[in-house]
Amino acid sequence: MSAEVAAVKAVAAVASDKRGRTAIATIICSVIMLFLMPLIVYMGVISNMSEIEIDTAQTQENIVQNMSAEEKAKLEHLESVMINISNEFQKRELDNLTVKKAQALYVCAFYDVDKSDSDFISKYADSFEQSETDDDLRNAVFSAFGVQIDADEFNNLMSVIKNTVIDIDLSGTDKNNLDLVKWAEFAYDNHWGYVWGSHGQVLTEKELNRLKNVFGSHVTDKEDYIRSHWLCKRTSDCVGLIKGYGWYDDDSGTIKYGTNGMQDVTADGMFSAATEKGTINTMPDIPGLAVWHKGHIGVYIGNGYVIHAANTYDGVIKTPITSSGWTHWLKVPYINYVEEQE
Repeated sequence: MSAEVAAVKAVAAVASDKRGRTAIATIICSVIMLFLMPLIVYMGVISNMSEIEIDTAQTQENIVQNMSAEEKAKLEHLESVMINISNEFQKRELDNLTVKKAQALYVCAFYDVDKSDSDFISKYADSFEQSETDDDLRNAVFSAFGVQIDADEFNNLMSVIKNTVIDIDLSGTDKNNLDLVKWAEFAYDNHWGYVWGSHGQVLTEKELNRLKNVFGSHVTDKEDYIRSHWLCKRTSDCVGLIKGYGWYDDDSGTIKYGTNGMQDVTADGMFSAATEKGTINTMPDIPGLAVWHKGHIGVYIGNGYVIHAANTYDGVIKTPITSSGWTHWLKVPYINYVEEQE
């Protein structure tokens, strides 16, 4: 993934939240944002712009062609710093989510700071490496560079990135049961919400309106709770948790509807399509199996636990397999089943 696309994914996550837009207000009018905007539209994160039909590649080319030499130099500088951040953080074996946080924070608060500090990349990496919490990080970067960031804006930026950026170490092979477990665990660890008909996308205003139009009272009856708890976070319904994994493209970090052979089915439809299944008392101990009862489905993660998108009020939860009334197990019909490796 290119450095600029990595930056886009992080900045777009902030831009999708009205509160987060404050943090990048100074960038919006700059040449940086002019370059990022077509890619943000492509990522489908800013809801009001994603309604417009745009040839993003052509738009990006046109913008770059019309840049002045000074603007192009700024863009090249941005790309260079993004690459250097990525390289330094990877050298220190910091995870991908930390890299994305660092790139987003750089664009939002530290652009040009590096020009006055020849040791910026190393000191910047030190700040992340030595910080255990977001408060530690905010204090560390202030101490290192003298850049003071409002605590509320900083915490919101970090929260939005965590809620929107998918960072899972998948195997890179075909869709399989072990990666499905990782996907379900990621959704649980990051407190994904529940909205009927959703499948892991960020719940933007546009997406919420689409779900209301398609699924009616299943969504509208609980709209107030959805807005107060799940807006601008990732959400899924029960079968959407599995479909989202099937449709996830690891290269772009996005969920592409209807891809990778994963059919758009209901929980009952997925059970009907399965060729290997049985009653719950015959279930083999294989992580990545699905468990089912009429109208609901979850992912068995091993050791007697299931992760499932339970309901609007609970979101994605983890429960013992003996709870929730599961009656059957099945192999998800659209993925491969492989043995667990050391």
